Amino acid sequence: MKKFLAILGVILMMTANATAKSVRTPEGNMPRVQWAVVESVEGEMPQIIEMGARILAPTTAREKGTYALYGAIEKDNPNLMRLLEIYESDEAYRIHSTSEAFQQYRAERLPILKGLKILPVNGIVLEQKNSGVGTIIQTNRFEIAPADLAEFQKIISEEAIRSVRENSGVMGAFVTAEQANPNILHTMIIFSDAEAIKKYFSSAVYKNYRRQAEKLIKIEQKMDYQPTKIILSEKF
Repeated sequence: MKKFLAILGVILMMTANATAKSVRTPEGNMPRVQWAVVESVEGEMPQIIEMGARILAPTTAREKGTYALYGAIEKDNPNLMRLLEIYESDEAYRIHSTSEAFQQYRAERLPILKGLKILPVNGIVLEQKNSGVGTIIQTNRFEIAPADLAEFQKIISEEAIRSVRENSGVMGAFVTAEQANPNILHTMIIFSDAEAIKKYFSSAVYKNYRRQAEKLIKIEQKMDYQPTKIILSEKF
């Protein structure tokens, strides 16, 4: 019986792992990652979203090196959208940002754009399901003492990978560190639905992770977002 259970456990682990993947370039390297924070003038964010869908999305879908643009509108500030952008390389980003479609999008949104901030980061963990749809996003900003950074990165990286591979409702978990301030980490978790987020945060495994992580966190800022629809990228 013990041997059977051990074999069964291996099979289940292999099955879980087969549903998830790490975002990497064809050479196996970490891709280029950045965050974009887009702020519209009062009440105009829906128009910026519409412009992006109409002008930019069809071209972006054909850009092999534009791996993923995942984002949503903040729940407490409907004029602010935060995106996690993943590109195969600097050259892929150059192609995207200089495309005719992007230039048109940039020009049309300019009159209703209040602010734009690009934050260069290094990818620590970029893990997601092979395919699927997410409807709920949560992001966190962590500030960690430099002396505790290695330990915190290990703990949060293990949890990010585990959460995607072992939880059917966790569609993606992304951990990044600011290039200029490596002890400041920004994360994004994509959930399939409200039940998935409730199940994840109430689990014993997550609570154990939090007990280990909290003692290392100096400052934490959590942001919730309006319901959205994110189709996971299958480009990598």
